[in-house]
Amino acid sequence: MRTLIYNVKLVEADGITENGAILLQDGKIEYVSRDGAVILPAVDESIDGEGKYLSAGFIDIHVHGGGGHDFMDATEEAFVGAMAAHMKHGTTSIVPTTLTAEDEELREVFATARRVKSSASAESLPELLGLHLEGPYVEPSMAGAQDPKYIKVPSDGSWRGIVEAAQGDLLIWTVAPELDGADELADALRDSGIIFSAGHSAAKYDDVCRAIDAGYTMATHLYSSMSTIIRENGYRVPGLLEASLLHDEICPEVIADGLHLPPSLLKLIYKTKGKDRMVLVTDAMRGAGMPDGEYLLGSLSKGQKVYVFDGIAHMPDGISFAGSVATADRLVRVMTRQAGVPLTDAVAMLTVNPAREIGASDRKGKLEAGYDADVVLFDDDITISGVWCRGKRTV
Repeated sequence: MRTLIYNVKLVEADGITENGAILLQDGKIEYVSRDGAVILPAVDESIDGEGKYLSAGFIDIHVHGGGGHDFMDATEEAFVGAMAAHMKHGTTSIVPTTLTAEDEELREVFATARRVKSSASAESLPELLGLHLEGPYVEPSMAGAQDPKYIKVPSDGSWRGIVEAAQGDLLIWTVAPELDGADELADALRDSGIIFSAGHSAAKYDDVCRAIDAGYTMATHLYSSMSTIIRENGYRVPGLLEASLLHDEICPEVIADGLHLPPSLLKLIYKTKGKDRMVLVTDAMRGAGMPDGEYLLGSLSKGQKVYVFDGIAHMPDGISFAGSVATADRLVRVMTRQAGVPLTDAVAMLTVNPAREIGASDRKGKLEAGYDADVVLFDDDITISGVWCRGKRTV
């Protein structure tokens, strides 16, 4: 199937090209025209983009669910439902994210992910790139919406069973780097391809420096559930937040829904880290794409009650947040309209940057010949009108 999409504005990291065109064939980008000239053999389908924007598909590396489903439900229906819900909003690659849970629950999630990846329905969904484990190695005082009943420390050695059960599907692991055994965990898995992200952590600056030496390269949902400056005997000691902003080795996740972080902080992160060193994530839970109301964060059998209102999920206290109900298009909209970030940079934070951080930059995140044919068509309001996953139109 050869699909030509023409009369589009190509959104790439280095600029926007007017009157562009792109040819998709056999799941790959075959040709990109940036000069308005399209001289090609016959195509099977020709689509007029009507002057809208076309970018590489969005990559969400931290997402718990959506459309009424949570990946912790550990059913194929839940995986497919959540992935399809986010696909409508431009997500073409996804990293389902777990919560702190019992080992058996995690094993069920791992097994379900493998079934979904090999199922026929996978061809019409965002590509499942791997799994993101958020916990169980988190600092209890920074648990946030993580269930404290299931928190552990890496020094207990339980991580070996988790890694074995994941069978190579573990892509990102959020771990509090100050915990006993955290350095050894990261060091032991340094060559495994697992990306370590510091999060749900009370780490001090020196803890983060050791974590960087041990191989940590990311920080989980910057500002949320992480340490900041504390006073020790009158002296100020930086925490994970400051270390993440200071060190170029750390590329932080940012929940740019406009509520977890106000525009002023989004602007500060952008000014401090720059367009290349931040990744936008939804951190969405099952209420994403659904009406306000009561939902479960986590599995249907063991999840915690949370409440969605005013565009965000709240814990029962009505104050603490419990993930988001954001979608990828909303992140771009907030960054451009509220934080004043150029469209090219906001899109890069959902395409080029996450692809680089997870080691997929050789086939994801760019409009280049030979790359996966994951593209998104949207208008000035960042309203999605077309999504192609590996060359197949899915929206």
